[in-house]
Amino acid sequence: MSAEDAHFIARPISISRAYEQLAGQIRTRILAGELAEGDRLPSELALAREARVSRGTVREALRLLEEAGFVERASPRILVVRHPRGEEPAVREAARALQQSDVTFDEVHEALLALDPALTRLATEKASPEQIERLERHLEEQSRVLSQPETWSRLDDEFHLMIGEMAGNVPLLLARRSLSAVLLPTMWRFVRDERMTRAAFTFHERMVEQMRAHDPEAAAFMTRKHINDFRSAWVHAGLDVGLPIGALE
Repeated sequence: MSAEDAHFIARPISISRAYEQLAGQIRTRILAGELAEGDRLPSELALAREARVSRGTVREALRLLEEAGFVERASPRILVVRHPRGEEPAVREAARALQQSDVTFDEVHEALLALDPALTRLATEKASPEQIERLERHLEEQSRVLSQPETWSRLDDEFHLMIGEMAGNVPLLLARRSLSAVLLPTMWRFVRDERMTRAAFTFHERMVEQMRAHDPEAAAFMTRKHINDFRSAWVHAGLDVGLPIGALE
């Protein structure tokens, strides 16, 4: 596919932090495999015209993607696609299937309830002291960016995938990574203030506390509470749980 093809962006951008939504759309296409490693992105001007945003907004979106490792500079003016390490083809295919199925928030919530408590339970049973220390260092990193929702959302995603890796169950981890690829762009648009990041961070602290205490059931219970609190925040924001996860603007 030529990077200058029409309709590179799925729909016009329309939220206050427009750069987050733009970055999310491009990231979703990369994770779904629609953009191959090495594909050249359109120019800042072309992206700005199609998304109907300023070049400054485009520049900020591309900065987010570059920091996260989804694009890299082939030259000062040319950005090309990079697939971050660890994103297996199976994950990209599953993410593409989820996108095409227009999965709803309610379906994602049900999937998280099935996956995350199980992964946390397994991780608690298997975790080494060094792995718990890594989670604690990650919490410290999260605590420093609570006022930066887009950065915090990326760390939130990393936190849950770290626990998934600690669980040591490949099928469950692949399922969680696929879900993450669809969920993170929505998180960039949904999580918009420190009140929301702080509420979720508190659950992260409690999860790690129970993992440190080697209590798998308590850690899984705290994870379920975290997921259900996410659903409550969605409803409290006036959003329909039947809304396709990628439709949030």
